[in-house]
Amino acid sequence: MTESTESEKHTIDLRQFPGVMENLPCCFYIAEGKEPYRLLYANEQTIRLLDCRDLEDLYRHTAGMAFHFIAMDDRARIKQDILHALAKTPEGFNHARGHLFTRTSRIRYADVSGRRVQTEAYGPVYYCTIQEIDIPRPGVVVDRDIRDRVIAHLDEAIEKHWIQVYYQPVIRTMTGELCGMEALARWIDPEIGFLSPGSFIPVLEQVRLIHRLDGFVFEEVCRMLRQRLDENLPITPVSFNLSRYDFDMMDVFAFIENTRRKYAVPRDFLHVEITESVLAQDSHVIQQALTHLRQEGYEIWLDDFGSVYSSLNILKDYTVDLIKLDMGFLRNFTEKSRSIISSVIAMAKDLGIKTLAEGVETQEHADFLASIGCGRQQGFFYGKPRPLAGTLAHIREERRGIEQRKWCHYYDVASMVIRQTDRTSALFDALESGHIRFLYTNRAYREQLQALGYRLQDVEENLSIKGKTEVYDFFWEGINRSRQSHKEEAFYYIDSGNYVNTRLRVVYAMNHHLLVHVEFQNISRSIEGLQQGKLDAHLRYLYSIFEHVCIVDFQQDTIDPLYVQGGMMGNDGKPGVTHDIRKALQEVAQEFVYEEDRARYLAFCDTETVVERIRKSPYGRISCRFRVRDRQGKYEWRECIAILLSSGTHPLMLTATWVVEAPTLLPEGTAATSKDFAALLWQSFQRNTRFRYFWKDKERRFLGATKSFLKYYGFQSVDEIVGKTDEDMNWHVDNNAYRLDELDVLHKGKTIENVVGECIIQGELHHITCYKWPLYQNGEIIGLMGVFVDVDAMYRDLHQKLPSPFEDTITGLHNRQGFLSDLTRYQEAYTMDKQDYALILLESRFDKHIQDSYDSSFLRVLVREEADILRRHTGKGAAISRIQNATFAILRRETSHKESEELARELQYRLQAIHEVAGNPVTITYGYSIVHSDEPAIHHLSDTSISHIYRLALERLRHKD
Repeated sequence: MTESTESEKHTIDLRQFPGVMENLPCCFYIAEGKEPYRLLYANEQTIRLLDCRDLEDLYRHTAGMAFHFIAMDDRARIKQDILHALAKTPEGFNHARGHLFTRTSRIRYADVSGRRVQTEAYGPVYYCTIQEIDIPRPGVVVDRDIRDRVIAHLDEAIEKHWIQVYYQPVIRTMTGELCGMEALARWIDPEIGFLSPGSFIPVLEQVRLIHRLDGFVFEEVCRMLRQRLDENLPITPVSFNLSRYDFDMMDVFAFIENTRRKYAVPRDFLHVEITESVLAQDSHVIQQALTHLRQEGYEIWLDDFGSVYSSLNILKDYTVDLIKLDMGFLRNFTEKSRSIISSVIAMAKDLGIKTLAEGVETQEHADFLASIGCGRQQGFFYGKPRPLAGTLAHIREERRGIEQRKWCHYYDVASMVIRQTDRTSALFDALESGHIRFLYTNRAYREQLQALGYRLQDVEENLSIKGKTEVYDFFWEGINRSRQSHKEEAFYYIDSGNYVNTRLRVVYAMNHHLLVHVEFQNISRSIEGLQQGKLDAHLRYLYSIFEHVCIVDFQQDTIDPLYVQGGMMGNDGKPGVTHDIRKALQEVAQEFVYEEDRARYLAFCDTETVVERIRKSPYGRISCRFRVRDRQGKYEWRECIAILLSSGTHPLMLTATWVVEAPTLLPEGTAATSKDFAALLWQSFQRNTRFRYFWKDKERRFLGATKSFLKYYGFQSVDEIVGKTDEDMNWHVDNNAYRLDELDVLHKGKTIENVVGECIIQGELHHITCYKWPLYQNGEIIGLMGVFVDVDAMYRDLHQKLPSPFEDTITGLHNRQGFLSDLTRYQEAYTMDKQDYALILLESRFDKHIQDSYDSSFLRVLVREEADILRRHTGKGAAISRIQNATFAILRRETSHKESEELARELQYRLQAIHEVAGNPVTITYGYSIVHSDEPAIHHLSDTSISHIYRLALERLRHKD
């Protein structure tokens, strides 16, 4: 509003408005009857209600717009309601209710009514009255005095801990253990008493102070977790709530991350809860903050899922880790709500999202959620919100354990596997030592098991005690095959005359435990097995004649052996489903089929033509003979017959292979000429020798190398080295020594023998010994040939595969001893040839809780992943060592200090970007230090030994703490 407009409003003549008195005994104002609905007049009561000093102050506060009386959250809705009412009744509107926008941000809730009046000066206007009322909340009436007290005493309530953090337990459905807690604010006022969240949270949101409450709760959670970690007490992840106004009032990511760092709490123990209504705002600021939080390792939980109309759009637009089903689904627990909950849980699993149901109040609720595979549960059935001590005491009273950190991902994966199905379905927890227990069974599984005459405990016992039943061997062999293939495997067995088909898949392996999903079918009683007698006779006939009997399913792309007796399947007579038919046939051809027969074998098995060839055969079958290598290495003739079991749109083929009594044939051929034979020998030599030969031209450029040489350096083709020198490849610590040796060979005809050196392969420094000699043509040197031996590998071979004294057994990098040897070489090269280098030390500020939470196998995986990151990003010209635990050293030649600094920062960033290992969440923090070979700080000291250089790097590393 302009100054002239304000002046005009201040001197308005009320006589222009018929029937208006200046001293009306209520809040009254006048607004124009068209957009933008300018404020024309407001009386003293209205000015006071909105906490303004005078009419001019009111104009500034509302920008002269009548609808600006209404708070921003309600403004669009109120305007829409009023315009909708006027469209029906142009004479006026009644009882539009919402929050007022007061100058001091005090909460006021009012009822607004208005009538249309025609004036000569302004045309149609609206006479409006405002009546302040209480905020209508279901079951709760917030007194105006309470609202004012909440606003005025928030800081005091935080400082004096009138506001306390309560914790409500979250229970793992599959185990019944405590797997998390939700942090909730409670206000216990010394004058008023206990204030419900509905009494103070909406108030603080309205006046934009909610960020101070949420910040206080989050810091209290971090303080609690740090205290329990310091006292070596068990902890569990805690979720905390964020309001949409938090994102307007502060940098949410910076606040959360800075507070977490202050208390050194792992990110995976802090889960961010955000309601659907917040995400429905479609705010770029909110989306950016949540994305940043998730990228840094925080889980984002979507609260009250299903409470607003835009639930599916939110899942489309945002990436969340878990959804909390709104408690309203369970409050009205009907068949329809059950169906909705089941569908939501299934959809979440399809999207890879974990699930938690709120509002669990009865055993019926809990059992239903368990049956559909809801991962976690929360509600009064498991415990109401209490102070921490009360919640933990309740958990103890209920005889519930606290889930260890290392099992969180294991059971998350297990919950994802459970799906509603009419087929049998069971989930086993199998120890690698041979013991199993059920985690889940559906009704179909239990019923079919009972029909076979077994109880669940019978199955656990039979599959845990070796030799008790023959099924034990089939079951564990199937597990071993599935671990290797990473696919579902199957086996058949006979139980009291019943043919039983069992399919299993190892879903996940961790901490020496295997998560195994199992389905089984009693073929004898199934629809497919009604002709039991006929089936039995046919199977016995096939088994008596053939070595291998298989079903090939082209649609599923699987080979399912019905019977295997030794031979080329390599499964010790125990069949397993093979996936990817073409790949499997290629592997069999390469591994077992005689070389001259391979092309014929693959043509016979060609999946593109085999069905049509069978259909065109007058006998309804096709066959082929080829030679197969047995376990003794002898090739014998086999015949394979293929017929169609089903020839519709989903053809199934049965193949049967048997021994053909025919003599083993030797390959035929003609005698090769001497020239051809020499070429054949050279070609064979390049391909098959284990020694790493290479040859160069007179300019020391590579002309070629053996396959073993290329493999050693990680090259796919000789083209990657042809035309390049050692300096181009930059794979020696001291290129100059090798260059001088080769010049002696090329210009003096010397033969170089047993020259020791070091080369760098994928970040690892290897000790080698090298031999080189000249190549002559017509008496002139035209190049050189050489070979080298990896001394470290030779050492291991000579000492029965023991690790090199320089090698770290976990990562394959150099160990401390190897590092000191490398440092000696680099320092010598600097001293003698002024080849500058840098030493970078990287050390994990190791989250001790990682060591306490996970076993040694997990820690080894973590260290290997860290080593792999260093290999990928350090470059070929550097030597990497693992000094101890998670302390790494990098030695690299450098051309400037800046490039080493940039590399150290990049490596620190990439290592700290590890937020999970094998699905398990971790929080990693790394520090680094650098020593440059040309630093005056080194050369001004009398002690310039490698031990001093290393100690200097350590001191700088510790100083950064």
